[in-house]
Amino acid sequence: MSTRPNITLDFPIAGAPPISAAHVLPITVNQPADRKLVSDATVLRLSTALQASLHVKDVVHAFANEIRRIVRVASVKYRNADRQISIEDGATEQQRCNYAISLLGDSLGEVTFTRNKIFTEREQELLETLLCALVYPLRNALLYERALTQTLKDPLTGVNNRASMDEYLKHQVLVTERHKSPLSLIIADIDLFKSVNDTFGHVVGDVVLRSTADAIVNCTRDSDVVFRYGGEEFVVILTNTQGIGADFLAERIRQSIAALEIDALARTTQITVSAGVAQFKSGDTATSLLARADAQLYKAKNLGRNRVETA
Repeated sequence: MSTRPNITLDFPIAGAPPISAAHVLPITVNQPADRKLVSDATVLRLSTALQASLHVKDVVHAFANEIRRIVRVASVKYRNADRQISIEDGATEQQRCNYAISLLGDSLGEVTFTRNKIFTEREQELLETLLCALVYPLRNALLYERALTQTLKDPLTGVNNRASMDEYLKHQVLVTERHKSPLSLIIADIDLFKSVNDTFGHVVGDVVLRSTADAIVNCTRDSDVVFRYGGEEFVVILTNTQGIGADFLAERIRQSIAALEIDALARTTQITVSAGVAQFKSGDTATSLLARADAQLYKAKNLGRNRVETA
């Protein structure tokens, strides 16, 4: 397999001289007229396509579609390890060109082109030129999704926050009602959490919250979505899941948390949760579904805690 070495495309501020480190390809955003490899019309079409969305996935797919009109490639793959993003458009083949992209020293990820025929030097230069059009739309999409994530994520635990839960649950209720698909919900609350804060302090309480959130996430599937609902309450929304499946997951979560060993706590201190489970019924709203799960949560509390109750 022939693999072109990594090349970093580092784009300086407009008007600044090209960067000239040995591992950096000296390409500026504005190519000199005598080196123009693509027409202005092509650049305009590519730029317009890349600015149609602020979502990274859309930008990558638009770039792949436009690239195929100019250079024959089988697949375009974008990977950003820091952001845990991996997007592939097309089936990977043997020959490849791989590029690391950065802007003003900040990594934007890597783009890999593949096909079954070795890329010529001119094709590689053309790909490198076309990548110039990708840099700023990609940077803007990454910034937008980072801001969106910060808005919708709980900063302490890293799971989704209450605001995002409200919108997501409303949407899933509409989808479930329309398609008659199953939907279930789990609400779990850390037992006697106030005593943890009172005994060990809020710093240790934060450790317990993070450990609990991690345990819940580790029990769930990719299709399940976890939210921090309140101070020590978490909600798991399970699409295409009957109540019995939600029961099994809730019990797995309960057992996982009961088995936690948290160094910041005394060995005699066990963290447990009580959980309530409810399945969507025809005519349910987001509020009524959540209320039925919440009622089962309080039933679990009243029956001794560290247990799961189902509506």
